[in-house]
Amino acid sequence: MKPIPKRLLIHTVMYQKETASDFWRENVKVTDVQELKHVRMEASSKIVRDKNNAEIQLAATLFYDCRNSKPKGIVFAIDDIIIFNGQKHCVKAMESLYDDKRLHHYEVGLVKYA
Repeated sequence: MKPIPKRLLIHTVMYQKETASDFWRENVKVTDVQELKHVRMEASSKIVRDKNNAEIQLAATLFYDCRNSKPKGIVFAIDDIIIFNGQKHCVKAMESLYDDKRLHHYEVGLVKYA
């Protein structure tokens, strides 16, 4: 399967991980801030279930192509932060999609950061 064409990967976002020292997310520290280039952000209203089986309505989906998106080797995790056009989004769902043998792209479900 061919990679997602660069002409469709028109967005640049900031990616960061946050670590909290307590349950109420006080004393939050930002780590691993990176700029992701050649990705695509699409508005979404898809409803997914989280690990506690609660329904979550997504605000956006991030498409990260394993060949054309930069930098390579990003590993997304739940509660990571994506900043796009000045708005913070929080990762709530991830889907790894494969071609015959290799990872092709990620579809990352995002909600507005609260």
